[in-house]
Amino acid sequence: MTMKKDSSTQHAGFARMEKETTENELPNQNYRIKALRFLMGMTVICNVFFGYINWESHFLMASLELSMALYAMLLMPLTLQNKLQFKISLMFLLPLYSLFLYGLILSREPQIAVVWILVIPVLSHFLLGRLYGLWISVSFMLLAGIIFLVQSVMKGEQIDMLLFSNQVFVGMSILVFSHINEVSRVGAHRKLLYLATTDNLTSLANRTRFLDVFERERNHAARNNSELALLLLDLDHFKQVNDRFGHDVGDEVLKYVATTISNRLRKTDLACRLGGEEFAILLPGVNLKSAVGVAEIVRKSISDIPYVKGDVVIPLSVSIGVAEYGYDGKDLEGLYAVADKLLYEAKAGGRNQVCSRTLMRNCELDLALAN
Repeated sequence: MTMKKDSSTQHAGFARMEKETTENELPNQNYRIKALRFLMGMTVICNVFFGYINWESHFLMASLELSMALYAMLLMPLTLQNKLQFKISLMFLLPLYSLFLYGLILSREPQIAVVWILVIPVLSHFLLGRLYGLWISVSFMLLAGIIFLVQSVMKGEQIDMLLFSNQVFVGMSILVFSHINEVSRVGAHRKLLYLATTDNLTSLANRTRFLDVFERERNHAARNNSELALLLLDLDHFKQVNDRFGHDVGDEVLKYVATTISNRLRKTDLACRLGGEEFAILLPGVNLKSAVGVAEIVRKSISDIPYVKGDVVIPLSVSIGVAEYGYDGKDLEGLYAVADKLLYEAKAGGRNQVCSRTLMRNCELDLALAN
């Protein structure tokens, strides 16, 4: 079987996957949480140590360092809530960086204090992601540079341009490499996520992705008392296509059908290839009547326009079973069983048709099933 892809379909699928990534681009946060806890622990130890050393010579600095240690201890229990990782990181890093700048102002040896400034881009990109990490790093490093220059001018000291240039070069190098590393990491994560959740032939969602999205939408429907519908589709006489034209053409037909299905859906809907010539469509916020309408549009789009490539013309049709969350089932197993039964009724009834639970005008059947 060929493994070629329709580039536009693949690009659209990747775009949907990219959009679903969290806004602060921090997927798989467990390792970030561990790093944040370790950093907080080190902050407590280091600030207590330096607070003790500076207690007599720099009382204000020592007080701020001990306060930062206490603040880190108070924030640490909140890191148990993974969803708050980004906010807690921001709440922790901003005071910590401010303390670095204040230490630069008070330090009699600014070159020593600069060492702490150089860790800012590493920590920021690691804990805050590429966007916030970049802006916060640039902001604090620029402030540090301004403070260093103003201090030198106010003290009447001659700036060692060689030393200053090296510090700037090292700081910019760390900033750039931290940003490139984070951009590469996010890109690799998205690509792996796309490959793991996408059918490699049609670029539709695969079964794994479908199960994940269904569970999320089912929980949303149950929580908000909203509607949800499932469509199961099966190409009619697809074996004959493979037998007559070969599997390469069969693969192209599947990609053509996948594109046709995708073009008839909303961005909030999910189309999936379950395997072979069987597809599924998840319709959030759609009741049975509307779902049947969508199914008819998809069916008609496939049956009205045959697959054409060169001299090859292949008429197509699809049978569809429609099930509605709540009435036909409250989990995927129940919904799938009903939709699958209706799909085979469509097959038995002559194919190229949509089958669903009968709707009465006064909804008597619906009410009876609901009870």
